[in-house]
Amino acid sequence: MNQLVKKLLTIILFFIAVFAQAQIDPRLGYDLFKATNYIEATKELKKHLKVDPKDSKALFHVGLCYLNSNIDKAAAVTYLEKCRNTDKPDKECLFFLAIAYSHAYDYDKATEVMNEYIAKPGKNLEEASKKLKEFGQAKELYQHPEDITFVNLGEKNNSPDPDYNPFCSKDEKMIVFTSRREEGKGRREFDGYYPADIFLTKFDGFRFANAKPAGLNTSFDESCVGIHDDGKEMFLYFDNITESGEIYYSEQSGGGFSKKKKIPQGINDEKSIETAGSISSDLNTLFFASNREGGKGGLDLYMTRKLPNGDWANAQNISAINTAGHEDFPTLAADGQTLYFCSDGLGGLGGYDLFKSTWNPELNEWSKPVNLGYPINTSYDDKVISFTANGKSAYVSQVREEGYGDFDIYRITFNERNVNPALFGVDVVDAITGTNVQECLIYVYDESDELVGEYKSIEGKTVFIALMPGKYLIEIEADGYQFSEQKVKVSEFDASKGMTNLTYKLNK
Repeated sequence: MNQLVKKLLTIILFFIAVFAQAQIDPRLGYDLFKATNYIEATKELKKHLKVDPKDSKALFHVGLCYLNSNIDKAAAVTYLEKCRNTDKPDKECLFFLAIAYSHAYDYDKATEVMNEYIAKPGKNLEEASKKLKEFGQAKELYQHPEDITFVNLGEKNNSPDPDYNPFCSKDEKMIVFTSRREEGKGRREFDGYYPADIFLTKFDGFRFANAKPAGLNTSFDESCVGIHDDGKEMFLYFDNITESGEIYYSEQSGGGFSKKKKIPQGINDEKSIETAGSISSDLNTLFFASNREGGKGGLDLYMTRKLPNGDWANAQNISAINTAGHEDFPTLAADGQTLYFCSDGLGGLGGYDLFKSTWNPELNEWSKPVNLGYPINTSYDDKVISFTANGKSAYVSQVREEGYGDFDIYRITFNERNVNPALFGVDVVDAITGTNVQECLIYVYDESDELVGEYKSIEGKTVFIALMPGKYLIEIEADGYQFSEQKVKVSEFDASKGMTNLTYKLNK
């Protein structure tokens, strides 16, 4: 190739690059960013970076997009590191890079970068000092994880859009949650998501049913913010053009819930915002979050008791729990004494972490809040946890690798809290006479065809078998009778029923 051809080729490639850059205008990406549509802003700005990979402003904003969305906050590290190494990085680049490293759970690197930022601070100096302290707390929690198993509720319930605020009835047979999915009633909003709607699903101890709308959704935002122990009443937050900032309630009706009703006087305050609520099983004590005057900071937790005339007493600020930050989503456990809630003012792994506090009736006070630890808490905002009656399982919303794109609903099991076996009383009878077979052998196999138990009935006595949750095959042999196979499914609910009687008939 001669020099003339090389020069012509260089000129052609130059004009192609200039033309391509002109066609990819980053201003759309910045407009989407301002509208808080971070996912679409990321796509547009990445197009621009393919043409101009060293554009400091674009690199910085892509990093911020990842930090402000719920897809993969740790991905911000790549873009903010590149921004850092440009000629003119944004003054706040190091501050956000340190936060990005915390989302990658690299707290040593997060601390190093944040100290570098503090040495030459920008406008986030006060917040940087706060974050630096939190990195130390987060590292300690991260290094001592709780023994927990996560189960995603599956594509019948979760979607590529945010699914969050899960609340279960204490018997765990119904789960209510909020979603900003496409199949809701409203149109896509400026941030790229659809309005919030409330959905229901059921659990039979084995499988979760298909989620369905709660029956009270509109084209505006409805969010479930609490539920009664029996699942027959929920609290919700409603937001439209003329109404917002107050807690409503809805009662179970048929397969869904009735239209919303405003909570009676004494709870909602016209000058403030109330965001979430929880009521005791006897319906006499109500907890809620509010930013009303007289609080410690932003949202505070309050409690009130029902008076003899049915009205609510003046709400009391739970000062032992509240901080200068926000406390939200109070949820009372089945014991009536343990209060779960979220806070961004107590430190931890993310913006919001989940905590618990216990009521001491002798001292008439709430205990110091305790962080629920990792992996219940993550580097994201963890706001709601709802426990079953026995406290061995709970429901949370998280962003995890096995998820469907954004926040998903998960059932978590605390492995150190042993699940009780279910007890069965097995009788083997003659199919014709109905009398007990005098002698037989019973073999129990699990789903892997492993023998888990061998039992013998003598003199027609009942055989007692204890089985953990799972699926089993029972084989029965008796002289003079046909061989019999029976399938048994054992759910976690069976353990709470007491003994279940099973009768198997044998043919000769």
